[in-house]
Amino acid sequence: MENPKGFSSIVGVIFMVLIVIFLATSVFLYSLNQNTLYNGSVRERNQNEADRRNENVVASTFWNFSVSSNIVSVQAQMTNLGSVAVQIVNVWVFDASKQTYGFNNSLATMSAAALNPGEVLDLTGAKAMNVSVPGASSADDFNVWFVTERGNSVALTRPQEIVQSDVATGIGKIGMDFDAFVYYHVNSSYALTEWETGGLSGFYPPNVNIAFRLTLTNFDPDRRPINLTSHSALWALFKTSNPNQPQSQWWHICNVNSTGWITSKTQGSFVNVTLPYNTPVKVYFGTAKDLALADFEATRPGVNIAGCGAINLMLLGSVGTSGFGQNIPYVSIYVT
Repeated sequence: MENPKGFSSIVGVIFMVLIVIFLATSVFLYSLNQNTLYNGSVRERNQNEADRRNENVVASTFWNFSVSSNIVSVQAQMTNLGSVAVQIVNVWVFDASKQTYGFNNSLATMSAAALNPGEVLDLTGAKAMNVSVPGASSADDFNVWFVTERGNSVALTRPQEIVQSDVATGIGKIGMDFDAFVYYHVNSSYALTEWETGGLSGFYPPNVNIAFRLTLTNFDPDRRPINLTSHSALWALFKTSNPNQPQSQWWHICNVNSTGWITSKTQGSFVNVTLPYNTPVKVYFGTAKDLALADFEATRPGVNIAGCGAINLMLLGSVGTSGFGQNIPYVSIYVT
């Protein structure tokens, strides 16, 4: 009869080998799983880093903001020029003059702030971002930047402001948009008749009762608002057959409502027009008389006037708390 102790030893060895194989297999599978997880994490991290590096969002190069009661209203247009989708999560404003800052994180919940490649986020006008910054005033220097979900910063740069402010320092604080120079016919009911179509080219007006519309922008380097009074006028100087006897005509500033009706019809009814800093404003010139001195009177270029004329803007009012006056020789017209 075989030795039972020897048989038990053999069985024990077999079980020990099985246990070792089981443990080795478990360790191998665990290591393999952890290695798979690690490689997956590395790939995900590398992909996230690649996506972060591929983000290419730019903010419009104009610098447009206003300040009221410590609230800085920032306007910009964000364009995704990259190859990956981008989520804008917040905007930061740093007041370099007061060394204070604030942020607005409402963009994180806005579906419009998730930009696919090529899409634009419009944050102008009523869509501007309001940021509370303690002690902020319109005379302060600000740094503004947006932050994406992946952590990239998009600075709101201002090269355009620098150029325009430097020009404004030399020739004046107000600039004009030449592409937005139009005229309207003025009827007997004080209505601008081409209102629905946006007016007609101001460079070729007819010799009838008309009003001009200009788009003016305040580029005051100190970022103060400019108020235009009723003394402001558009003045036209026309050539004649006798160069020593030129003819002229003028159109004083007037108020026009959102439906195209002139509202400043009587003496003293004109409401000063305010030009906030770096914000285009439509301004209308249509009365022969200064509304501080007389009632509204529609006007035309003049009797027997035709051909080319030089236009000047004579702007009067205030900038901040100081008086303001600027004459702009800016455009020519041809009266038909």
